[in-house]
Formats: sequence, C-alpha cells, structure tokens
Amino acid sequence: MRLPASAYRVMPWKNGQGVTREIAREPATGEDFLWRLSIAEVTASGDFSLFAGYDRTITLIEGAGMRLVFEEAPEKRIERRFEPFDFKGDWLCHCKLIAGPVRDFNLMVDRKRARGRTEVLHLSGSPIRRSVEAGWLLVYCAEGALSAGGTRAEAGDTVRLGSGGHELEGDGLALVMSVHRIAGSSRQMTPRTSMR
Repeated sequence: MRLPASAYRVMPWKNGQGVTREIAREPATGEDFLWRLSIAEVTASGDFSLFAGYDRTITLIEGAGMRLVFEEAPEKRIERRFEPFDFKGDWLCHCKLIAGPVRDFNLMVDRKRARGRTEVLHLSGSPIRRSVEAGWLLVYCAEGALSAGGTRAEAGDTVRLGSGGHELEGDGLALVMSVHRIAGSSRQMTPRTSMR
C-alpha cells in the first residue's frame, strides 16, 4: 500500500514547539499503538515526550542536527543524516538544536509486543530483498524514486507491506523499517503519553 506524503496526518506537539506528521500506526485508531511511524519537525530546543514501554529509533533527514541529552544515558550528537539512533522512550531526553530547525524520522515500537529496526538502503537499480516473518515492512522513499513489493513511491512517500519477502528497487535512498511481532505477546496495550 502506498502512503503518499500529502496524506500524512499533521498533529501539534503538546508543548507547542513543533508538529509531527504521522505516517502510519498499528492499529490505525485508538489511544494506544503497537508501532508508530512519523516525521517530527523540530523548530526549537526542548524536551522530548516520554513514551514509557516503547523503543524509539530516530533518524535525521533534514537540517544541521541536534544534541540529545539524557538523564539515563550518555549524550548523543546527531549531525549526520540517515544514521538511525536507538534509545528508550522511557528516558528523559532534552533536545538542543545545533544550528536551526531539523526534521527527524521516528519509529516507535511497544517493546513487550514487537521488535523494530531501521535500515538505510542506497538503491541503484538492482533489486534488494527484505522479509518479515510476522509483522510489517515499511519503506520510506527519502530521495529519488523506488518500487517496494511492486508499489511505486516518490520522494517523501512510504510503502506499507505485510509479512513475507519483498523486493525493493529503484534509484535513490530508502529508510526500511521492519517490525516483528513477538510470538505469544500480550494484547495488553502500553499507555500512550503526549505525542512527539
């Protein structure tokens, strides 16, 4: 399924310092989610929202970068685009912009029920195969154009695919998120906190 950039759901942060464009989530509605994919527009330094029980992967896609200052872990400087960084949604995190606004790509996964991974692929025409046994494969076209599982996407679009093997090809840059459901995981949801 192709998810065009124009259809992403725009929502403000609770602290009013920016907006998030929600690309996809599972389930699609409700107060809680198993996983969520979004792009945040960070226009000012400030605190990230807490997401207790979730694992997060953040990837800089535009701007000079930022410093993430944690209470529970060493500080992380993110200034190179398309280099995923994993951290816990439970960690208290303060973001300090390096030189102006940035946009970052986010994958959040309920760690009790699933595992998530973000991979950066440079496509050059030859097909690359990726698979998920029980879960989802989400492909964000960061640059150029691509085809994922037979679905074409332009820069800014995302392709959502289900379990199984899928071929990716094109000419550009892709962020590939694989979300694997944990076998026998509880259906109980983790409480969701403010969106960021």
